[in-house]
Amino acid sequence: MELNAKQDLSQRQVLSYAQIQSLQVLSMNCDELERFVQQEIEDNPLLEPPEYTETTSILPTDFHPYSGEASYRDIPAPEHASLREHLLRQLNERTMNAQEWRCMQFLIDSLDDQGFLDLSAQEAAALLQITPALAKQCVARLQSLDPPGVGARDLGDCLYLQLVRLGQQNESYHTLLHTCLEDLAAGRFHKITLRTGISKLVQHRCLQAIRQLDPHPAAAFDYMETRFVTPDLICEYTNGHWSVQINDRWMGTVGISALYDRLLRADGRPEIQAYYTERLARAQLVLSSIEKRRATLTALVLHVVRHQSAYLLADDPLRPLSFRGLAEEMDISESTISRAVRDKYIQTPRKTILLRHLFTTALPAVKETSQAQALQVLQDLIASEDKRAPLSDQALMERLQHEGITLARRTVAKYRESLGIPGAAQRKR
Repeated sequence: MELNAKQDLSQRQVLSYAQIQSLQVLSMNCDELERFVQQEIEDNPLLEPPEYTETTSILPTDFHPYSGEASYRDIPAPEHASLREHLLRQLNERTMNAQEWRCMQFLIDSLDDQGFLDLSAQEAAALLQITPALAKQCVARLQSLDPPGVGARDLGDCLYLQLVRLGQQNESYHTLLHTCLEDLAAGRFHKITLRTGISKLVQHRCLQAIRQLDPHPAAAFDYMETRFVTPDLICEYTNGHWSVQINDRWMGTVGISALYDRLLRADGRPEIQAYYTERLARAQLVLSSIEKRRATLTALVLHVVRHQSAYLLADDPLRPLSFRGLAEEMDISESTISRAVRDKYIQTPRKTILLRHLFTTALPAVKETSQAQALQVLQDLIASEDKRAPLSDQALMERLQHEGITLARRTVAKYRESLGIPGAAQRKR
């Protein structure tokens, strides 16, 4: 029997509890941050609330944090529970230990707008400093919640999770949805059979099954109703320069209470000193996380509005801007960008919009051309065509090439359909 010792040098990022708390605060929008701070004030005597008005509310109903000419109350927000609230309501904190509950909260906060999870169980385990087995167990618990498909890695995984709920899963369906989804959707059955050996009959059955499923599990939480949202950031353009203001003036004088700090510090009992130390550390962590949120959001949004200045001021097409590109430019992680952008509205000189809408990826063939620009050029070409002889997708592809935008004919058709424009035969008059 041989015993071999082997050293393996590897790098991994491990976040402290303070860093995790800071990221969670960063991901909060204005309303969530207000509720978070109010709860912390109720739980921690060392946190001193802002000066109360007669309504005894941290944020009076008639309080207007921004007095500029442009009104920010022009974007409706959902009255119903958010996806995060809906998922947390299905969990019973009492049945979980502290590590499990923290992991579940972290995973839910990591979901994107489609309800997909953009990190693996192994990555979550490394970030939270828990065992991979526990992280995997929490991911499985997340994927068992309603709506079906939430917590999936991607669209194929989302559809397969829904089939599992319906008891229609099998190995062939797993292969089709996780490795052949694009070919399956395009009807390239012969290609799939050559690659996987799965018969066309099974492929047709799989296609028929997934047509009854919901590819967007978070869509039901993306509706708009009558309540109005307060922007998280207010951007102004004056004398050729952008300025950004974090819309959290309601926080005002939140800080460490001098009175309670003096009283608790003076009490010599060990249990009081332990309580004082723990509460003081928590209060300092909360205040530090909020200040880091302010600094990160201010720097990030300044980069974004300067990059998209032509769009925000003159309604020109969006320029290419990705999370990865901005992360490299600011020398921070892509996941930090994702959390900072999550569910944040910004008020600009033209309108109030979701911050995420200012990001658009570049086309692979032409790095200086964004999808938004290509869509605009395509829309203009169709608008100016001869209605008696409308342009085919092939002709549109060639016209786009003359404009310096190289796209496949299939991509042109996909873009045309995304604009709600029918084919050439249907456009003919």
